[in-house]
Amino acid sequence: METLMRIIKCNEGQPQCSRCVRRGTECSYPDALELDFRDENSKAAARTAALWRTRTQAARLLREPSAPSRTLVDLHDRVIAAFYRDFDCSAKVSNPWIEFFQMLPTLYRQSVRVPSSPTRQAIRALALAHHSRQQQQPVPQLEIMARTEYLQAITQIRLQLQRSHGVSSTETVVSVALMGLFDSILPSPEPAQSWHAAHQHGAISMVRQQITSPTSAASIDPYLLKYQYLLMVINCLNQRSRPQLPLKWWTAVMDPGFTAAHLFCTMYRLAQWQAEIDSYIVTFDHHAMSNMVDTLLAADDALDAWEAQLPPSSHFSEREVRADDPAILQWPGAPFRVYVYENSWNAVPRTFCFATRIMLCQNILLCNGYAEDAEQTIVDMIRHICRSTHAVISGSGDGSKAVEEGLSMRGRAIVWPLNVAASALQGNPRVLAQVGVESAQWTRRALQHALRLSGSSLALNMDYKTEQRMPDLFQTFYLGQKGCLDEQH
Repeated sequence: METLMRIIKCNEGQPQCSRCVRRGTECSYPDALELDFRDENSKAAARTAALWRTRTQAARLLREPSAPSRTLVDLHDRVIAAFYRDFDCSAKVSNPWIEFFQMLPTLYRQSVRVPSSPTRQAIRALALAHHSRQQQQPVPQLEIMARTEYLQAITQIRLQLQRSHGVSSTETVVSVALMGLFDSILPSPEPAQSWHAAHQHGAISMVRQQITSPTSAASIDPYLLKYQYLLMVINCLNQRSRPQLPLKWWTAVMDPGFTAAHLFCTMYRLAQWQAEIDSYIVTFDHHAMSNMVDTLLAADDALDAWEAQLPPSSHFSEREVRADDPAILQWPGAPFRVYVYENSWNAVPRTFCFATRIMLCQNILLCNGYAEDAEQTIVDMIRHICRSTHAVISGSGDGSKAVEEGLSMRGRAIVWPLNVAASALQGNPRVLAQVGVESAQWTRRALQHALRLSGSSLALNMDYKTEQRMPDLFQTFYLGQKGCLDEQH
């Protein structure tokens, strides 16, 4: 504390920092639970400490006659059980789309013997955050409890890294990954701070360290690795950035029989191609852009062929929307026909394929200025995503009944395809004109519904107007490219 008061960098050694040992002064650290983990000013820290002391009142939130007598452990057990149910963590059948979440109950049970385990506290924090988001009205006590567990997990992660001299374990990476998920549910009060992205980058750096280290390469959990890769690729596709990890590490842990292996590799390569296209835009390299069109067209054809060869379990039929279907299919602009799958998770690879093909065609338009076939493919894929949405969310594949188990996880599975479809509608007036404004509004509303189901706190601010344009950099290149094409014709 004395070192911090002197505004001198402290190495945070335990039990005493090196400077205090050298000076022979008393060394003590502030109670981590009495400070706001995001280093806000003293007034905010005092407010957080006061709110933290109300956490014992959270048992009353159960709204049962015996609730006041329940202990904090009872509350933790209840919210964790609800979290396992909503994220399908306790599913009896192994599912490659939720393998990472299926390993969490085992990790939590193992951590009971270690009270200081960051994974235990990270799972508690995530479960409390999810439970808080599922309430119809804000519940400050639940949020304070969630942030308290979050703070404790962050503290234990830091201490664990100090003890291991910066070498991360699988438990550390899992905890950091869960912290990233926490911040997508309960983000920082400061809009300017992107803690979600910081946690994701931290987890990726730890994965790279583990794999490149000769002593720990074999210890990294393949379920964790596949989860981090999928998150990384989707984030890179959204941000048009290069993946930070090489593709070979991902393919090494993929099951040879996994139907989506080719799809995931295409998504990874598309993220790389997008970054290359952006560099060509800056340098006005029209020749490279023309060559990239051929690459993108070949990838789109390959995905079309891959989809045609999917096993029968991934096939779908089509039916008309019925009057007894859920409300989402009764909203204005909803599709008149929907797809029926064997089960919800069999619909996910196709919806990801539809979204990937939209992004491939968007980049073809970006390189080529205009391509009627590419725009028609975008329109068709948007319609496919809309017709598959309820099959993914419902849990039954045919939408005939809603399955409660795994509802939040299925909501997360459809968020990215719907977001890609909504972005395509927002960015291309010709696509919007073919799909229709009412259908575009339904797509946005369905996306907001999926976000609520998943517990995500992401906010959407999209108005579909025909005069909307692409971002300035792309618009400048597009106009220049279109002018060149007009001159050629």
